[in-house]
Amino acid sequence: MSGESQGCRQQGALMEHREERGEGDEMSAYEVLMEPLKVGPLTAKNRVEAAPTLLCVAHADQSVSRDIVEFYRVQAKGGAGIITVMETAIDSDRAITQPTQLNLGSDFYIPALTQVAEVIKAEGALASIQLNHGGRQAVSELNGGRNPIGPSAMRGVFTEDRRRGEQTVEEMTREMIEEVIEHFAAAAFRAKTAGFDMVMIHAGHGWLISQFVSPAVNSRTDEYGGSLENRCRFGLRVVEAIRERCGPDFPIEWRISASDLVPGGLEIEDAVEYAKIMQDKVDLFQVSAGMIGVPETYPYTHPSTYLPHGENVERAAQIKKAVKTPVGVVGAILDLDEAGEWVAAGKADFVALCRALLADPALPKKTFRGRKADVRPCVRCNSCLTRGAHSLPVRCAVNPIAVREDYYRWLPPVAPVKKKVVVVGGGPAGMEAAMVAASRGHEVVLFEKESRLGGNLRAASGPEFKSDWKCFLDYLLREVQRSTVRVLLNTEATAELVRAETPDEIIVAAGAEPVLPALPGLDLPQVFTAGYVLQGGEVPGSRVVVAGDGGMGLESALALTRRGKQVEVVGLPGGSAGDQTVNFVDIVVLEDLLEAAGVTPRREAVLAEVRQGLAVVHIKEDGGEERHEELPADAVVVAPTLRPRTEVADRFADLVEEVRVIGDCKAPRILFNAIHEGFEAAIEL
Repeated sequence: MSGESQGCRQQGALMEHREERGEGDEMSAYEVLMEPLKVGPLTAKNRVEAAPTLLCVAHADQSVSRDIVEFYRVQAKGGAGIITVMETAIDSDRAITQPTQLNLGSDFYIPALTQVAEVIKAEGALASIQLNHGGRQAVSELNGGRNPIGPSAMRGVFTEDRRRGEQTVEEMTREMIEEVIEHFAAAAFRAKTAGFDMVMIHAGHGWLISQFVSPAVNSRTDEYGGSLENRCRFGLRVVEAIRERCGPDFPIEWRISASDLVPGGLEIEDAVEYAKIMQDKVDLFQVSAGMIGVPETYPYTHPSTYLPHGENVERAAQIKKAVKTPVGVVGAILDLDEAGEWVAAGKADFVALCRALLADPALPKKTFRGRKADVRPCVRCNSCLTRGAHSLPVRCAVNPIAVREDYYRWLPPVAPVKKKVVVVGGGPAGMEAAMVAASRGHEVVLFEKESRLGGNLRAASGPEFKSDWKCFLDYLLREVQRSTVRVLLNTEATAELVRAETPDEIIVAAGAEPVLPALPGLDLPQVFTAGYVLQGGEVPGSRVVVAGDGGMGLESALALTRRGKQVEVVGLPGGSAGDQTVNFVDIVVLEDLLEAAGVTPRREAVLAEVRQGLAVVHIKEDGGEERHEELPADAVVVAPTLRPRTEVADRFADLVEEVRVIGDCKAPRILFNAIHEGFEAAIEL
């Protein structure tokens, strides 16, 4: 059946379903995702999968921790039809890529994994687990000091944690190949023994099976190299071994990279042929892209906030047209109405969500029950990924409870003692603190000196390419409005006003303010701040110099190029090290987008002075020579450092025993810190 006719069938069935219910002809796009999905001999209750999420909270021996059990209990309660447990090594010989991932290399791991399968299945979801071998991307010191292995010998840095340095990759002998195939089959059987309904084999992202398929990595000349058919042989044998060990009725999902996103790597045309070779062997495909060992692909494998939603949908659509096996897609899927349109159009049979379910695990259930506005949106800031890449416990910027469910489930939902709480400042930290405190039964008053809430989040969510952040800001505003928090806008919190509220607790979230460097000409009318630009402020002329090559400066530059401006980016005195707006993952995409617009930051040039129509920069050459250069500039945009408004807290020092200071008011950082500190301050009251 073609993708188009399959999509029409799904749409038609849902229309009939609504007519039977007497609800008219209109339907929500997400409803196509409520249809069951056949997974081999099994049936998933809907077409939403919780994609495997590396949590980095396993025990040191890579066994299941209580944090993992409770994380998946909450994920399953959220309503997805398939819950796939995180990346799991198939052995301890050479497969391990992270110190705190899971492992299925021996029977020792089965009992604790049984608990995970049980909590998933208790909620009516299919329990799956992702099996993986790192190949060249494995870490020697985690595998007994043994060198990583791959289809071909090479040397380089291929691990997620780039600090680990170069490793020697050994070419796999036939004996090694047979051994690894056996390990995949044994690990799958252990998963089945533990109670899992199915397994996902990670055959994408540059892990071992993907390395065999990729012409950029596999230079073998035997039956495992050369032609596409030969390069697929290793993966085919893995599936056959699992089938032999686990039986024909144990479903296998196959995750593939439809493009390696590297020169000389697998491209979509070969990926389609690859899927055709595999289609009779597996029960589901899940389509992704990229190669973890090449960091430039990382923010495309986990699509950054600067990229469109559904980054891999068109790739999945091309594969779906060519195969009869159900095809799913992963990558920047945040909205089930949007995802439902893709499935209804026949571009995929199901969707897999990862970061969106970290932000709100109940996203499917809320959407399917008509409560989409209650979903806490993911902003795709990739804070979760940057922590995981360094083997730190994964955390979500907008959901402080994520991966800490076991701790917070024991806290009483209502505070044992009701208090009067004053929150000073209505940015993200202040709003989060106020909402959480109110939800726990406290009486909360929020002072905001501006005419509206939002603080610096308004600038961060201002550009059109930060629409996910705008959704999160709107969510916070809605939640404050529907809460019991009393909001006082246009009201600066003086000591007298706060004293009049007779507070038991005071939380100061007064934010931070820009501090311009002491340079000549920054008081001229053609000089603007990055915050002004990011909130849509008008900038005159066509030639703009942006001073500041950190996140705010680069985002301002991108926003200006999309308004048709000619932009040059230079540095500021003292550098932009304090600007943490964009992390090391997302900066790759941001710089790629700027390069495509003809903008390459001139980091050797530092703003020295602004004159009418000119920006004067100081340049220090590699040889030590120094000179000045005049750049034509109708306007200059400065992305300055931010100064925390810590002095605000001093106003209230004698009113309560302890004034809690949170967010940028404590130190200018990122949304992650604002939300987490706001949450923690309210929980501790």
